[in-house]
Amino acid sequence: MLLDDNADPQYVPVVAFWYSSQECFVRWKNCLSTCFNISNGTRQGGVLSRYFFSRYIRDLISNIVNSGVGCKVSDHFINILAYADDIVLIAPPWRAPQQLLNVLQDKATAINMECNVKKTVAVVSTKKSS
Repeated sequence: MLLDDNADPQYVPVVAFWYSSQECFVRWKNCLSTCFNISNGTRQGGVLSRYFFSRYIRDLISNIVNSGVGCKVSDHFINILAYADDIVLIAPPWRAPQQLLNVLQDKATAINMECNVKKTVAVVSTKKSS
């Protein structure tokens, strides 16, 4: 991933060690847990976390953008809005949203990512465009 983005090869082992050797505590009120290891993932709010996650889902987003399914708004074709780990799919009803969801599912599975269905909503506009 880093080498694909032309990162300096001397920093890759440092970042790999840093992220594979993380230790964490949980603080709740005045109590502190014992130390435990985190061997994968990025830190919540970490400086590099946004970069790593956006790089991690770059192909997923690209596949959705290039699917040809979406809405034309003024002179722009839009089918996805993404910020951090939030993704909004935009498509005209009825079959198009399912097509985008299928692309999302296929690509998410390929990168071992799961969508949290408890945080997922669907919004359908019944207003007709002119």
